[in-house]
Amino acid sequence: MALKDPVSNVSTTLPSVRQVLLVPFQLRTYGVILYLALAFPLGIGYFVGTVVGLSLGISLSVFLIGLPILAATIGGIVLVASVERVMARRLLGADIPSPAWGRSEASRLRDQVQTVITNPILWGSFIFVLSKLAVGTAAFTIIVFVFSLGLSLLGAPLYYDMPGASVGLFLPDPIQRELSLVVPWEQFEVGISFIVRLTSWEVSTLPGALLLSVLGAFVLLLGLNILTAGGWICARWAELTLNPGKVEE
Repeated sequence: MALKDPVSNVSTTLPSVRQVLLVPFQLRTYGVILYLALAFPLGIGYFVGTVVGLSLGISLSVFLIGLPILAATIGGIVLVASVERVMARRLLGADIPSPAWGRSEASRLRDQVQTVITNPILWGSFIFVLSKLAVGTAAFTIIVFVFSLGLSLLGAPLYYDMPGASVGLFLPDPIQRELSLVVPWEQFEVGISFIVRLTSWEVSTLPGALLLSVLGAFVLLLGLNILTAGGWICARWAELTLNPGKVEE
């Protein structure tokens, strides 16, 4: 049973302010985060297993010993794809029916193998498995950045005055830029110019720490919305690669 309010039901139009604000309070959001968090370790395992299995199987196939390795690798890809279909349905709400491989018990082993090898479901699964590492790397980077920055800012009032703690924005050198706007007017040029200077800022008071906490809440809200959008993209990608259109009778 998929989580309520599945990702697949999200409109492709821009979300309303209410939808954006309610993202942290929806169960679907944390299903997406769990899916994306698992994508990185699973992606590493999928990539290494697939590449090593295919390399060994193809290189040793001339000695026949590579054929069982190739068969095991293909079987692993099919098994992984089955697990990923379940994960995408339950955590992302993706619409992916179970595939039909078109095999018959009366068929010869050679015909069954040929049916599996030439089936687009296998090749879609192969593409999905190899792409999992890229998806997982991007997801891991975003998750770590969002939660480390957001939670550290959100908790600033709890530790800003602790001995040895330094909370704020610290720059090695001040950043200074001059911004100007000039508009021609007859024989004259009318313009305005001002200098923007950004320096280090250390929080030493409770109001300043509360301001950082508000900024942290905004970072978390924005990050959760970005992760939810990423989950929607992953659901569509899973539907595209893991469901070529054949459905089990």
